[in-house]
Amino acid sequence: MHLPSWKWAWLPVVLLIAGKTAQVGGRNHLDLARTDYRLTRLPFFGGGVAHLLRYLNPLSPNSSPERGRISELRSDLDPNYVSYRGAQLWKLNFNATRDSSMEEREPGEEEEEQQQVEPEERQVLASPGAQFNEVVALFALTFVALIASVLGQKLLLWRSVSVPEISGISGLPLALLTLNGSELYESTFEGLQWLSPVDLRRFDVLSPGSSFQINRRYRNGSQVQRYYGFQLWKIHETRLELPELRAFWRHFGSEVWNINQDGIDILIEQRNVADAKKFMDKVGFSYNIMIDDIEAAIDETYVEVPAVEHPLDSVRNNSLPWMERPGSLMTWRRYHDHADIQQFLQNLLETYSENVELIQIGVTRNKRPLEVIRVSNGNPDNWAVFVDAGLQARDWLSPAALTYAISKLTHLWARPRAQGQGQRQSRADKAMRRIDWYFLPLANPDGYQYSRHTDRLWTKNRGYDTESGCYGVNLDRNFQYGWGGIGSTSNPCKNLYRGAESFSEPESRALRSFLSGMREYLGAYVSLSGYGQTITYPWGDADYVTENQRDLKQTARSAVLALRRLNHAEYSYGTSYNQKLARPGNSADWVQDRIEPQLVFNMFLKDQGRYGYLLPPHYIVESGEEVFEFLRTIAQQLE
Repeated sequence: MHLPSWKWAWLPVVLLIAGKTAQVGGRNHLDLARTDYRLTRLPFFGGGVAHLLRYLNPLSPNSSPERGRISELRSDLDPNYVSYRGAQLWKLNFNATRDSSMEEREPGEEEEEQQQVEPEERQVLASPGAQFNEVVALFALTFVALIASVLGQKLLLWRSVSVPEISGISGLPLALLTLNGSELYESTFEGLQWLSPVDLRRFDVLSPGSSFQINRRYRNGSQVQRYYGFQLWKIHETRLELPELRAFWRHFGSEVWNINQDGIDILIEQRNVADAKKFMDKVGFSYNIMIDDIEAAIDETYVEVPAVEHPLDSVRNNSLPWMERPGSLMTWRRYHDHADIQQFLQNLLETYSENVELIQIGVTRNKRPLEVIRVSNGNPDNWAVFVDAGLQARDWLSPAALTYAISKLTHLWARPRAQGQGQRQSRADKAMRRIDWYFLPLANPDGYQYSRHTDRLWTKNRGYDTESGCYGVNLDRNFQYGWGGIGSTSNPCKNLYRGAESFSEPESRALRSFLSGMREYLGAYVSLSGYGQTITYPWGDADYVTENQRDLKQTARSAVLALRRLNHAEYSYGTSYNQKLARPGNSADWVQDRIEPQLVFNMFLKDQGRYGYLLPPHYIVESGEEVFEFLRTIAQQLE
């Protein structure tokens, strides 16, 4: 039986390319296949079997020694950053009168070399366009070979393409024509974006960092809450009591995220965007659209920062050894699950058993433990400092930043004091070792996990109200002091629901019981949250003065100056009421009223409204350093 002749039409083309490949410097296709990521890429060619397998199974771990066993699902594409890793700038000179070394030569030597060139070769050298066409023809042959192989029901994968000995460009490096499809597939989407008013990334289903792949891994259920077309606006006005702003919020705003000195951040639903713009043009208020698509911004919070863009890069890692924890899943390249945070705390307990203790202070409604980690030298005369994070479920930054600060603290605690340090650094380290530190990295684990897998903007816990059928209580409105005031609601279906009564939730009751037992030796209480870049202290319900306000103001001012010296971060400070961050029933006001430690603070981390609660993971390390610097300032003030 004879096979159709077209079945073998691809064979001569492949043999032709293979013959040209064998002519280059004695290297074969196996040698060319070993080229690394430093080579320049061109679109729609090659890519290698590894990239094909990664497209088919994006969840498979990466076992390379540089990256470790870390998922590459979200590690290759982040639309906020443009990576030029491995890129090179080449200038191709096809002038026959100069060789590839570009060395200056005497006029006589140049004329002698020109005379030695044969007529046929001189004719080729005189036509740079013909040389370029020959290279393009080689690429065309490769593309035809791929198409023909597919039509012939055979798949031919080329990792590299060799260049024949073309006169005039025989010294052209092979790296220039080495092709890789994975990154260029992504860059092609970026290059075509300017042609379309629609975000083309929502049609990208192959890239590991695409919305499709992210949702496949984390948000793949039918119950997932979507925010397509939602926008975050910053209105440059702080007086929310104005009738125009009240009307705008009532008719167009879904939720007020933050009120600070820069303005009011309001979430706008997609259906209200056009009418909201008309209303703002009519009343004349100025505003900025901080996030034009909330759903796209949500996807960016799930990405993993590539190692080359992360402080774990080998060039900078010498100064951040606490970021590599053997046996720990925490990398601070992405936001981690509650289970990863638990494993991190257990790893610290096993590594520093002499100074670290884990204390379970309660359980949530879904039976997740509330674990406090204690770091101490065992001196009973020490002051205690309690720090919690993550009371708001959608706030992913504060738990990540606090775990980073804990890792740095335990590493420096166990390390002998370095020789040659300045007096300020030695005094600060000494002050931190004289404190009993109590950390609650995740005060709302039920809501946090629900935010990660179902509703990214969920802020309450997961308590169930039988009468309304709605879930959740806002834990930062559930403490007794100021409970039920303006800024909370009795509607169980709203984000600001304060609960049926104060301390109605197991999370707030656990904090009350534990902090009440520390009344005699609690020196400071700090609650971390996002966002706003401000340090506040009581009171939040009215412009009253506390007995220790002078110490609070002095400490907050010292911390703001220290943060400015650290990384030029601009934080503001003042009472919660003056900073427009009033929260009736919040934890800090209750601690000030009932426990009365020396210092009580809320620290609102980055940023000032550009991303809001959807801050990408690139800012985790920077925020962790700011938290550590703030804790060091408190330790020095207590001393």
